[in-house]
Amino acid sequence: MTNQISNGVKEIKTINKNSLAKIMALIYGLAGFFVALAVAISTMANIVMQKDFSGSIILVTLFNLGAGLLLGVLSALITALIGWLAGYIMAGIYNWFAKKAGGVKIELADVVEKQKQEINN
Repeated sequence: MTNQISNGVKEIKTINKNSLAKIMALIYGLAGFFVALAVAISTMANIVMQKDFSGSIILVTLFNLGAGLLLGVLSALITALIGWLAGYIMAGIYNWFAKKAGGVKIELADVVEKQKQEINN
């Protein structure tokens, strides 16, 4: 996956499509869940805070939290699918460009070398 270029500098030649897709799905899925939950809570707060609200605050709260959790799970699944597709496509695009123009170069330091630098500073 990486190729030694010079002292500590390596090049990312390819990215495993499934690996990036899984990570992107996890990130997008978690973000989708928390956004949907926040929307449900803010909707509940808006309903309860209206001046002409008449009804049971507990029922509105329970309904919106239940709906929020359901929407959170559904949106997490949908955004996870979108994240998986985006990760798979992005890895494919990166791999194509890396073949043509070269991959991203990164500098890696050994742990021992890093500890020596911290001690000297």
